[in-house]
Amino acid sequence: MLTNTEKFNLTYGGHRVLVSTAHTNTQNTSCLVTQQRTETSAIVMAKLSFLIYLTVVLLPMRVSAATDSLLNLRELIEEVKRENPELQALREELQAAGYGVSWFRYMPDPFASVEFSDEMTMYSVTQQIPFPTKIAKRLDFAELDVDYVALLYEGKEQMLIREVKEAYADFLLLQGKISATVKSIAFLQQIHNTARQKYSVNEASQAEVLMAQVELARSENQLLNLNDDITIVAARVNTLLNRDLDMRLLLLDSLVPSVDTIPLPVLYELARTNQPRLKSSELKQKKAQLMLSMARQGYLPDMAFKYTHEMMESGMRNSKYMVGVTVPLWFWGKQDRAIHEANAIVRSAGARYEMMENAVLLDVKEAKVRLDKFRRVINLYRNSVLPQAETALKSALTGYELNRVDFHILLESEKSLVLAEYDYEEARANLFMALAELEQTIGYVD
Repeated sequence: MLTNTEKFNLTYGGHRVLVSTAHTNTQNTSCLVTQQRTETSAIVMAKLSFLIYLTVVLLPMRVSAATDSLLNLRELIEEVKRENPELQALREELQAAGYGVSWFRYMPDPFASVEFSDEMTMYSVTQQIPFPTKIAKRLDFAELDVDYVALLYEGKEQMLIREVKEAYADFLLLQGKISATVKSIAFLQQIHNTARQKYSVNEASQAEVLMAQVELARSENQLLNLNDDITIVAARVNTLLNRDLDMRLLLLDSLVPSVDTIPLPVLYELARTNQPRLKSSELKQKKAQLMLSMARQGYLPDMAFKYTHEMMESGMRNSKYMVGVTVPLWFWGKQDRAIHEANAIVRSAGARYEMMENAVLLDVKEAKVRLDKFRRVINLYRNSVLPQAETALKSALTGYELNRVDFHILLESEKSLVLAEYDYEEARANLFMALAELEQTIGYVD
């Protein structure tokens, strides 16, 4: 059996689509006899193939362009800040922590009591008063808790912005791969057509025609897979934005990040100053120092005031006043141990800060190295690899038409160009992601 294809040029929305239809030729034992299928059957197959391509690939793009609004990266970032449910929850927690600070400004509630006996009734009010500096320290501790929640919010916001940027880069990466795949399909159609023409004059083998058909089918399947992948990325973005999962995204911005060359020492200082994880670790150090101060104040006495009013059955009235203080009688088992515990917490917080600082600075260095690497890769592909791959493919096609280049070399040249275009798009996306990672690592997200 010999399989040939017929090609039809169809145009949709500015895309020139070459649709091939396969039909089978019979072969006698003595010679090859080419049989023509009817023109009506070929046209029906062409329309059916084009309808599938239109429905699965092109139509959704056109529908999204007509029904969805164009979003750029800045709008996506502002929307995730406003709509992300996790950030909304942290905003409420921050507000709740701010309300909680006011509790520590007040003394404990007074205790009122009434006592009855056969001869009198006693009314009393007791007010406990902590040592004044203890109230101030507890208030400072509560304010540090508010600062900690604020840093959690800041860190989560920066992480979500990075996730949005990475999803944005993935989305535009897939768009770039789709564009490269469409070009590949068009070129493979041209290769397939050339192979059929050469086969018709006995200058090419049936295997070459079949190999061209196989590569064409693979590219068409790859195009469908890329469209599935872009749907998943869109759903990921919609989740971050708290949108409906099926809402389409239309992002046409190009991945051209402004990458300034900043020396590593400057990046290190920016991270030490702005990184939320490092600031949270520093805040824990302050809380540990404050806990040590509060433990030392355990030796200071708290006071209590009590007023009692007695009413006797004879009508006599009497008032009593009482002042008391706490005595740290068991200091060796309570206050001393509390101070030892607080000192250990201070040392632990200091060690953890150093550990966090080392981890953050390592992240900065790794992100900077990746940024520089992908910038070099982009320049290499843009100025060298892609132009050479395109030239090699054109030369291979011309040589194949003139019977000077083997068909396998032509297919390998086409594959090399597609892979080079994929690698270039991935390098552009990776550069954008590396910049987003560096921004989050130094704690400065624009």
